[in-house]
Amino acid sequence: KIVDIKLSTCLPGLFTCTDGQCVDMEVRCDQTPNCRDGSDEKNCKMMIIEDNYNKKIAPFLYDTEIEEITPVEIDVSVDILELLKFIEVDLEYILKFKLKLEWYDYRLTYWNLKTRRSANRLSEEEFQRIWMPYLVFKNTEKNEATVKDAEAEVTLTREGNFTRSDDSIIEEINIFKGLYNKIIFEKVYTKTFRCEYQLQLYPFDTQKCLVELVVPPLDQYGVVITPKNIEMKGQTVLTQYIVPHWQLRYMNESNPDEGIVLTVVLKRRIVNELLTTYLPSILVIIIVYSTNFFKEFFFEAIVTVNLTSQLVLTTIFISVSGSLPKTAYVKMIDVWLIFAQLVPFLEVLLHSWMDTLRVDEDREVNHHGKAIKHGDEENQENVKVTQVQPAYAFDSETNDMISRNEKVMVEARKDYYENAKTENSNE
Repeated sequence: KIVDIKLSTCLPGLFTCTDGQCVDMEVRCDQTPNCRDGSDEKNCKMMIIEDNYNKKIAPFLYDTEIEEITPVEIDVSVDILELLKFIEVDLEYILKFKLKLEWYDYRLTYWNLKTRRSANRLSEEEFQRIWMPYLVFKNTEKNEATVKDAEAEVTLTREGNFTRSDDSIIEEINIFKGLYNKIIFEKVYTKTFRCEYQLQLYPFDTQKCLVELVVPPLDQYGVVITPKNIEMKGQTVLTQYIVPHWQLRYMNESNPDEGIVLTVVLKRRIVNELLTTYLPSILVIIIVYSTNFFKEFFFEAIVTVNLTSQLVLTTIFISVSGSLPKTAYVKMIDVWLIFAQLVPFLEVLLHSWMDTLRVDEDREVNHHGKAIKHGDEENQENVKVTQVQPAYAFDSETNDMISRNEKVMVEARKDYYENAKTENSNE
């Protein structure tokens, strides 16, 4: 039997290059040749998978003495990167976030892990061969789930102690057990989630939008998820909302199997609604109220102003209602706008009733801007009107445009205004 051996003068913790040079084990397989002959970058396996490994089965532990399964614990962390859009009409919002899952797989063995986690990144081929958590985003339209694809990053963390390879292996290898060294899955998602907007107090409302993460029923026997960390890395002051609080917790503290939930609290910024809805409606109501001080012979103007104001307020009401989801309950802004519409309506009814109480013999009416007694319209002096011809006219015989004498027109206008001035002074 022929056995290959390597004679080395290197101390423990150093790697022996093929030419006898000694380099630190930390630089072994770091994608940079440190041996003169480059032998430290050869045979760079990071993960050893046994032939009987089943990537569809979770790495739960089974205690043969008590015949009980210990589920694999998945630590869940979330970085909120950006709250992209709120679609209140469709009861949805779009969130961009990074999901981080951490777990141990006792069935795996790792070689030469580095203290720097980024140096322990698995290739796509490697992480496609191992088990990874399959978690469902419950409040998405199609129950979307976590997937392992080229956009995901899977790394290994060096946490536990290692053992050195024995003499039967020529090369020096630091061997780490999967039971003590964690696998970390990270991926950035942009997803549309359902959010039950509670709009009873709109626009003075506060909303809670959720991300519900659950384990599929078939995997619950061997997998349990645990909330770990949450971090807000995006803006907390948005165009519509301010984000004062966020939390990652169990859906039901007494039953962790129900899953975990990310809660984002949204407090609405009301300045825009005050300027576009409340301020215009208040100004219209002030105009409506001012009609109470009109002279009583301006009855037609009072009715016209109130009906026009009601039309404006109805338009505002329809616009606001169209921008919000239809609900069975009445929102606070609905109460205000309905009240605002009732003001001009009641004003018209009130002034109409008051007009019926007036005595026709003593009442005054508006006649071309002047107050006159009711029934005296026909007794008014005839106003002398000087006919002013247009500057141009058409000849009825030739159908050609002919010019008028502009001097005559100017004199006619002067006579008209002089007559009007004289009549006003006589009155």
